[in-house]
Amino acid sequence: MKIARGTCFQSYTASLPTHAVRTVRNSTIDLLKVFASQIIVIHHLLLYTPMSPVLQAKWPDLLGFIAIEGRYVVQIFLVIGGFLTAQSLFNMLKKGRKVAVWPLFKKRFLRLAKPFWVAIAVAVLLGWLGSKIAVHDEISDLPSVTQLLAHVFLLHDIVEVEALSAGVWYVAIDLQLYAVLVLLGWLSQRLGQQSDRWIKPAHALLLLACAMAVASLLVWNRNAEHDEWAWYFFGAYGLGVLAHWAQREGKVVWGSVMILGVLGIALSIEWRERLLLTGATALLLINSARIERFVALIVQGPVRWLGDISYSVFLIHYGLAVFASSVVIALELSSFAEMLAAFVLTWALSVAAGWVLYWGVERG
Repeated sequence: MKIARGTCFQSYTASLPTHAVRTVRNSTIDLLKVFASQIIVIHHLLLYTPMSPVLQAKWPDLLGFIAIEGRYVVQIFLVIGGFLTAQSLFNMLKKGRKVAVWPLFKKRFLRLAKPFWVAIAVAVLLGWLGSKIAVHDEISDLPSVTQLLAHVFLLHDIVEVEALSAGVWYVAIDLQLYAVLVLLGWLSQRLGQQSDRWIKPAHALLLLACAMAVASLLVWNRNAEHDEWAWYFFGAYGLGVLAHWAQREGKVVWGSVMILGVLGIALSIEWRERLLLTGATALLLINSARIERFVALIVQGPVRWLGDISYSVFLIHYGLAVFASSVVIALELSSFAEMLAAFVLTWALSVAAGWVLYWGVERG
């Protein structure tokens, strides 16, 4: 099963879990997570299931757009990730708490990896069961020990082994990005302690993160050969850091001008549509406190629930899609009504399975 990077989550996280415990929920983040995660599920169902050609023939414009462009919602999760990690690190630096790199990294690794391991096991099992029903392009052989170990330690792209599920590369990238920003936080704290206080640690972190983000947007992000490493994606992540700082310090206008200016330069050097979504997300997050009471009217009950389980839904849905494809082929479904029912059922089962994974593993 060869899954192209451009077709999977290039986007989160599913949604990925938050990087810090928040005392007050940000409804804008919840809404963005729900939107992006559900688009990713639909995107993958359109790419990897036999229901897709029939449905796209009926609604070619809408579904064709999601199938091709849906990968861009990864930018939403990248910006959110930077925003939330910055929130945690800036709080540490402001309170003078030590930025302990290894404990923070280990905690993040386990938080990402535990539901990821379960989802990979489910994908392998469902793929094997699906092969007993009907073989299709997404069915692959049982993984080797090397392949499994690479996934266990989130090194699958770095060591160039075949992915066991759609979008698993993003989990590894999220961990890399988190590690890089934590290291920058540690370095900022050292600079603040050893510079006769000519620069505050929080300001040092902002400058380092912005410098790396600019380098990413203007240089590294223009070469897809770097897309297994954090620096390729740090432009969006760094804008999330800037968005949090601007909101925190009441510099909304100044932060917005900086984001628009950097993106304008990056786009003038090389046009990348995904950066438009990056900028829109960063600007929404900068203004999230101002629009909280309005967005909160939308983010109630089911929407908030979908936001909570979005990472688990992202992790688990591909295995279900592979198995559902085998069932559809074995039953020889072909009509529009049958394919639509199979598509919606697979989508609903993905959400339900994500809820089980969230409550059984991720939340614990």
